[in-house]
Amino acid sequence: MKDYQLTKHNLAPFFKDIQEELEINPVLIVTAQSASTGKWGLARLWRMWMGTTADWMAAKGCTQPLYIDPEGKYHGSRKFNAEDSHSLFTSLWLGTDENGLRLSWAKKAHDGMRAATKGERFGALRSHEEYATERGLILLKPRDSEYQKLTDEQNGR
Repeated sequence: MKDYQLTKHNLAPFFKDIQEELEINPVLIVTAQSASTGKWGLARLWRMWMGTTADWMAAKGCTQPLYIDPEGKYHGSRKFNAEDSHSLFTSLWLGTDENGLRLSWAKKAHDGMRAATKGERFGALRSHEEYATERGLILLKPRDSEYQKLTDEQNGR
């Protein structure tokens, strides 16, 4: 069965196609998502990659300060972790929109941030994959992931 971008205007043909598909396959799995932000699949893959990246960076000696005083001096340090990686690379690959709002992996806008679109999330993942490849960092890419499907579409497969 094909993917649908469903609206009130194409609901009838959608139900017709579902009924035809049910004649062939008596059990179907149907999921729904907002067209603006994509499935959580991209965000879950991002979080997995941030953990892998953080472990790799920590192994190379990357740390975070425990405290930065008013003069900008660093005090103490701790191991670089997945949250640090998420903050760093979200800022680097997603950045801000044309209005200066920080783009977020969250499903809904909050705290002066805007939820990144599916395309922006895909672009961030592509940028991070390129970053990792250039450095020999191996990232897991499940074959049946939303990211792989989007990559295949972009490559004309």
